[in-house]
Amino acid sequence: MNIRRITAIVCKDFLEALRNKTILIAIFLPLAASLFLSAIDNPQQPGAFLVGVTGSDRAQLVAFLNRAASDTLVVSQYGDISSGKAAVTKGKIQALIVAEPGERFTAYLDGSNPGSYFPLKDVLETVLSAYLGLPVEPVVDLVVLNQGKASASLLPLWLTITAVMIGVMVLAGSFAEEKEKGTLDNIRISPATDGEILLGKGISGVLLVVMVSSIMLLLNKVKLSGEAAAAAALIIIFGAISFTAIGLLIGLHARSQSAARAISTIVYFPLIFPALAADISPIARQAAEVLPSLYLYRGLRETLQYQAALQAVRSDILSLAGFALFLSLVTLLAYRNTLGRER
Repeated sequence: MNIRRITAIVCKDFLEALRNKTILIAIFLPLAASLFLSAIDNPQQPGAFLVGVTGSDRAQLVAFLNRAASDTLVVSQYGDISSGKAAVTKGKIQALIVAEPGERFTAYLDGSNPGSYFPLKDVLETVLSAYLGLPVEPVVDLVVLNQGKASASLLPLWLTITAVMIGVMVLAGSFAEEKEKGTLDNIRISPATDGEILLGKGISGVLLVVMVSSIMLLLNKVKLSGEAAAAAALIIIFGAISFTAIGLLIGLHARSQSAARAISTIVYFPLIFPALAADISPIARQAAEVLPSLYLYRGLRETLQYQAALQAVRSDILSLAGFALFLSLVTLLAYRNTLGRER
């Protein structure tokens, strides 16, 4: 096996992929969606929040807030709930706290601005808990909300969609296009063997998936521990190999580029939806257990959201490795059989 020939094929396919507008669109859409959620989850904290207080116990609560949280809350009083709620809807204040006798409060928050909604919600929960506990010296720290982050929970979804889209849909069309235009025939008459050609194309597809996934993780500022990072890397690589093999297999049997894209679109949805619905539907879970997308999504969710170590996602890694090996061998055999018939 000649490393130089394989490298040349990888470089050619990788550069062609970067110039392909369809590929760029397929990469941009999930990347943009993940970054949008990241922007929501990581807002800039304002210097102080404008808060209103109403209710029969408002005087006591206002005095406490002015004493304990004057650096983070600017408090004003409202005579009734209606005027306070109107102030919230008009943007004059960001929250209205209803202070009545008892151990629970009602708070009306302005949800139109996620940049203030989430941190303010966290501050109010902390301050009101301290107020009910009546501490001698209450201290309130303003922190960015990091529980139940939308980007953290949905980033595994975007990464799974990206891997399936690039591997199955994009590479299938790209490989079929080479067959249709005769580019593949020019490569086949070169000294490169069947294994080298297929390996080169497979590596280029895997590199593209890994590169886009890395950019997505970097721009979303994902920080993983050593073992979690190693587990995520193995999951992404084995997943990329699996879906790249599926894409090459589709492109190999498709008669034209349009046929490849049609087939890959049909294959794409059954690969994605059972994996995403596995937690809520027993039928979907049974279907997803025979698909590599389930183990990719589940493994990424465990590592990205819960910092799972290698041992915790061992079954997902081994399953993806098995899929990668099996699908690669099937693609290689199909490639050789197709070339043998054509010759």
